[in-house]
Amino acid sequence: MENREEFLTEVLRRVQRNYVHMVEIERLTKDMGASLSRNDRESVELLLKMRGEEMDQAGEVRQEIRTILEAVDEEERKKFRSWLNGENTYEPDSFEARKITELSKQTQQVLNRTISLDKVLNSKVAGKESYYQATS
Repeated sequence: MENREEFLTEVLRRVQRNYVHMVEIERLTKDMGASLSRNDRESVELLLKMRGEEMDQAGEVRQEIRTILEAVDEEERKKFRSWLNGENTYEPDSFEARKITELSKQTQQVLNRTISLDKVLNSKVAGKESYYQATS
């Protein structure tokens, strides 16, 4: 990758892939809730496995983004991180930068919804032994 546009495009592609993975994780979490309501343990186990695979893939994409950012100078890295965090510390200065910021904000919203749902499910299943009770 030789120029800034290429870096922006590559990061945007990965941000889009990460968003798709996060939406799928949210869907699988909702499906787990429905399966738990039906006491369908087999489906819950399958959905947990599928969700774990999606989480692994999302983690790989985030690592790819970190690797790309290592190739840019410190000032550019600060801008990219700001956009990736959905912040306006640095004004997005191109279409790609605006899309990175927009998708990063949407991804954070999906993540927050998924965590909220997961907290409810985890509390139903584990009660006082819930992961979220232990970390509060």
